[in-house]
Amino acid sequence: MKEKKTTKLSIKETVWYCIAAFFGLVGLVFLVLGIVGEHLPVLSSENGILLSEKAWLTNWSPLGYRYWGIILILAAALLAVICLSLFAREGDRDVERVMRRAQRLGISQDESQSK
Repeated sequence: MKEKKTTKLSIKETVWYCIAAFFGLVGLVFLVLGIVGEHLPVLSSENGILLSEKAWLTNWSPLGYRYWGIILILAAALLAVICLSLFAREGDRDVERVMRRAQRLGISQDESQSK
């Protein structure tokens, strides 16, 4: 049977993935709040979601919950892709370093055995 290659995630890698997941989750919550707030079958003056959007978001941004949700989800996806790329490159570097070392040791052992 073939053994599965398992690699442990470093603490740094886990933290970055958790940050990306948090941004994605907050973005999803904002997106759902925006959609529910628009389609809630109550008067606009009694809709707590739209009132909170006007009270909280319009002070510093003209965008609503829905747009901030999309922005946060895209930021989370971009952060996750960057982390995947950086940590995959780091893992490849480690594998190549081990292979080069094994090759050097193999050559030096062959030379010592031939003498």
